[in-house]
Amino acid sequence: MLFQYEAELDAFLEFLIWRFSIWVDKPTPGIALMNLRYRDERAVEPRGKVRTGLEGPGLTVAQKIWYCIATVGGQYMWARLQSFSAFRRWGDSEQRPLARRAWMLIQRIEGLYKAASFGNLLIFLYTGRFRNLIERALKARLVYGSPNMNRAVSFEYMNRQLVWNEFSEMLLLLLPLLNSSSIRNLLSPFSKDKASSSVEDDTACPICLASPTIPFLALPCQHRYCYYCLRTRCAATPSFRCSRCSEPVTAMQRHSGVNNLDPKQ
Repeated sequence: MLFQYEAELDAFLEFLIWRFSIWVDKPTPGIALMNLRYRDERAVEPRGKVRTGLEGPGLTVAQKIWYCIATVGGQYMWARLQSFSAFRRWGDSEQRPLARRAWMLIQRIEGLYKAASFGNLLIFLYTGRFRNLIERALKARLVYGSPNMNRAVSFEYMNRQLVWNEFSEMLLLLLPLLNSSSIRNLLSPFSKDKASSSVEDDTACPICLASPTIPFLALPCQHRYCYYCLRTRCAATPSFRCSRCSEPVTAMQRHSGVNNLDPKQ
């Protein structure tokens, strides 16, 4: 039900944010963290340059209403139009010519809007004014709310946060490239107690290192695993290899030999 009315819920949340922020001349939570506010650029341009962002009035009532119509109503109508056209399959070649033309028109409008948004982004990076097309059309510019602002976060915390972010990104990049079974096989010749390790390999699951409660065999190598450990690894990795011999696991069988299951089922 939430997925069916996702567009309505998003529009309602956007309307609440607009109603209790921009409509009452207050910044949104994200804009407030950056010490910014909206200013009517049409009332400032005839006066010439200003020293700080404190000069100039806020948005007019008409600008606020048009901002709501464009951000809330426009995005909602466009999302519903796209979902409706995709559900009706207007883009299929078997559809009527009118539906096909409507689909092509939607695609062209979307392409033109993306191109215009990209051009506006380049202009914004050069001039620092009007971050999107709606703000440019309404002449609503983000400026500083106050000339001075105390930093709420210390530099030490920011440095730790940057280090942790870089470390987490490195782990997300390297972890998929690592294979635990290959690393274990690489370090196995350096094990001190080979006899105990061999006995442990015969009695314990090589994944959880515990005695299997429901023992299953990995085929064709016949090594014993826990049912849950082997099933989850096979489901997560279709090309899962045995943790002991690195042989591809093609199926799994109950240790008693009664049941034969495919790991992909």
